[in-house]
Amino acid sequence: MIEDYTEKMSNELMHLNKDDQVYMKKMVAYIGAKAYFYDDEALGEQLYNMVCDLKVAEKEGIRAVDYFGKDPRAMVDQVLAELPRRSLGSYAGLVFILGVILVGMRYLMDFTWMMPLKIQPLTYVVFLLNFLVFSQFIMWLWSKQSYGEMKWSWAIFISVISLTVFLNIVRLFSIYFGYIGSLFLSDGWAISLAVLVLLGFAVMAYRSRDRLMTSLLVLGLTFLVTGCCVRFVNPGTANGLRWLLPLIGLVLFLLVFRLQRKGKAI
Repeated sequence: MIEDYTEKMSNELMHLNKDDQVYMKKMVAYIGAKAYFYDDEALGEQLYNMVCDLKVAEKEGIRAVDYFGKDPRAMVDQVLAELPRRSLGSYAGLVFILGVILVGMRYLMDFTWMMPLKIQPLTYVVFLLNFLVFSQFIMWLWSKQSYGEMKWSWAIFISVISLTVFLNIVRLFSIYFGYIGSLFLSDGWAISLAVLVLLGFAVMAYRSRDRLMTSLLVLGLTFLVTGCCVRFVNPGTANGLRWLLPLIGLVLFLLVFRLQRKGKAI
């Protein structure tokens, strides 16, 4: 699995000297903007092997810039040209999985904040499409920053502006077109669907063994608990819970993600 190669590569990177770590991180950042288009397994294995080869070269006094060349991007383009591209079916499967996760998480957030709950299918579709474009742009942007082609402050500023645009596109679409095909759910149906979404997350986390998916499961559980609680307490308490519990969930998300990474590194 790509996650296994990523973890092993991260562990091997720690054994390289500082300059070589910077070189390899630039290479990985550049690959990140193109990773969607190539086979995960082959790409992960190739990156891991390159780090291992560099580790051996270091013992002979050879630096990354001498081993791979002065321009990491040229090296990456050469490597990618030899890798199999992701098939149409694989790419469609990836988009589908991302869609299930994003739409599921968006539903749980709506379940927390919206009473009565209104499902807006078109808004979910726009949310997914915007996220795909936004994520690709952000990866491209930060790959530029990692090569010194853009100042860190500018990268942060553009990222914030882009996120604002992304959120407002979804919000405005929801306001003006979200009513098309929308459906109101009673509390009973809303809770049942939220439980099913979380069970789906649990199955995906169990099968993938991915720390990000496990962390999202914890965050989703927080949204589920919050959404259930606010439906059975007075409005004043509900407003407080809507802010407090998701904040706790975000902290738990980051904590679980961090602890799992440390656990795999041991």
